[in-house]
Amino acid sequence: MKKIYIKDRKRRKSEFQFFMHDFVDACCEIGFEKKTDLFPSYSWHIRAVLREILFFLYRLVYCSLPHAFKRKEALIVTANGVTLLDNAFPYYGKYEIVPMLWDVWPSTWERMYKSFYVLDVKTVFTTSHQVEDMINRNTDIHAHWIPEGINPKNYKNDLQLKERKYDIFEMGRRFEKYHKIIELVDEENELTMASPSNLNKNGTLNEKKIAYTNDELYDIMSKTKIMVCFPQCDTNPDRAGNIETLTIRYWEAMLSGCIIIGRAPNELINLIGYNPVLEVDWERAQGQLEEIFSCIENFQPLVDKNYKIAQKYAPWKSRMTFFIQKLREEGYELV
Repeated sequence: MKKIYIKDRKRRKSEFQFFMHDFVDACCEIGFEKKTDLFPSYSWHIRAVLREILFFLYRLVYCSLPHAFKRKEALIVTANGVTLLDNAFPYYGKYEIVPMLWDVWPSTWERMYKSFYVLDVKTVFTTSHQVEDMINRNTDIHAHWIPEGINPKNYKNDLQLKERKYDIFEMGRRFEKYHKIIELVDEENELTMASPSNLNKNGTLNEKKIAYTNDELYDIMSKTKIMVCFPQCDTNPDRAGNIETLTIRYWEAMLSGCIIIGRAPNELINLIGYNPVLEVDWERAQGQLEEIFSCIENFQPLVDKNYKIAQKYAPWKSRMTFFIQKLREEGYELV
């Protein structure tokens, strides 16, 4: 059995939500030992130079003496399809890298596969069931799906739907097709919109102007009646292609006690055993939304059920038994 560690992630002020950090924290809570960043205080351009030098030496030795790299220990590295090689720096010379991947969209696949080859990856975990299946079909790598999780402790659900201040919240990228429906309802009913000032007109986040903190975001969601949630393959098909996956937005809405309207990814439905989302009826989308607002209290049992289910299935902690089982099956053991 190979001893396995996890690479810590440095929290940066520019990062909005710490979903990768939450995964690392959950692993550490059950006994994983962290390996910290070797160059935490170095500026990005110094890190880039060091990374390129080390990578050149690594490739030079690896190509000529591959048997010299008999790594006796392994390291879990959190990354997306583009950043795996960078995030594994400088540990790939000593440790076998076991990636834990988010946001593996089609545009990243070529670079992802190259990183797998360069790092000689044997085992990978990903939050996308479709990507897991693709890797298993196209490579000899053993891929495993771990559903997207979250740290639920920061989310508040202390108000009934009828007591909430905001009618509807379109967080992040808007789905323009449904946003037009909301505008029609707003014209007739004067909705109270929970739209932070750091959203551009097209609904995308203005990263240069972060207008609210995470705590403010938690507060907004706890005072919102309806959150709009669609998979990214609906809202941004140019990026996501046909990859439909569960994102933290659904957990955030459920843990905040909001009605979710939009479309649920199959990963969520299959995980919890039912559909927690009010699916949009496109034949009468405006009338559907108006009816929801007219009898908002009727949906309290649904959001209460969603909240209880999210408390059970949303935490990363609930994934750890499966995660450790798969690691042991692949020949790894916790330190």
